[in-house]
Amino acid sequence: MMFTTYRFDETKQKIAKFDKVQPNSWINVIDPTPIEIESLTKKLHLPADFIYYSLDADESARVEHDPDYNATLIIFDMPNLEKDQQHPDKFRYKTSPLGIIVTDSVILTINKTPVNFLQSFVDNQIKHFNPQNQRRSVLQIMYRISTIYLQYLRDINRSRERIEARLQNSLRNEELFDLMAIQRGLVYFMMSLKTDKMVLATLVRTNFLKLTEDELDLLDDIQIENQQAIEMAEISNSIINETADTYSSIINNNMNGVMKFLASYSIILTIPGLVFSFYGMNVALPLADFKLSWVVTIIISLIVAAGLIYRFWRKRYF
Repeated sequence: MMFTTYRFDETKQKIAKFDKVQPNSWINVIDPTPIEIESLTKKLHLPADFIYYSLDADESARVEHDPDYNATLIIFDMPNLEKDQQHPDKFRYKTSPLGIIVTDSVILTINKTPVNFLQSFVDNQIKHFNPQNQRRSVLQIMYRISTIYLQYLRDINRSRERIEARLQNSLRNEELFDLMAIQRGLVYFMMSLKTDKMVLATLVRTNFLKLTEDELDLLDDIQIENQQAIEMAEISNSIINETADTYSSIINNNMNGVMKFLASYSIILTIPGLVFSFYGMNVALPLADFKLSWVVTIIISLIVAAGLIYRFWRKRYF
């Protein structure tokens, strides 16, 4: 089935699934075919473009109102947690658009794939969710998206702290790659949160949904959650940038120390070779007829090497 219809059951006082589309319903649409879209638009008197826009994975978050159909399209970016294709044991944070169409009688949520967080509405975990009030129901969905952003950002901060703790013990590429993946997710979040912020501002400015005072208060709460999420994402991104710069400096400093150490020892080790090469020439040399001249040669090499070691030690090359 391309869509599922839910209504508030007055008898059971909870959201229930219905077989037929009725007024005051919430319809969750998943990857419909062109024929199914045509059927849906005729049945609900909707502009087909609204559905196609909602199914576009690259569609930016925005608000559009069609006065001819008296329908409002809200495309709102939501966070996703996806498995990494290259590392199945790891996850990556991304975002994708969720299409929400509001009419006088129904609400539609549209996406190419099933949206996990909407299950909490189906399971009656969200208090006072009633599709009969289309405007408030839309705000509750957007509020839920904003809280998920905050939840994921807290998880990202905990992951970042664990990676930084591992980096303090050992500088390995794996930790740096994990940190880079987190930063990539934060970039997705910041961009989507800022476009969502513009959507919320548009709803306040235009009031296409004809919100009441209480509903405007709820919209204000969503804006606060959105702004908090933006600030959390920016702070986390700044910390990761500073952490990356710090560990880059540490790696460079360690590399410089290693190169300085190797250069110093290379110089020291060349001294015996120089001394021995002088006494290996086929010319008359001092102590050439002395039986223990080889001992003298070794002593000279050791004295010169010891002098260099002391000099390098004073210069803190070791």
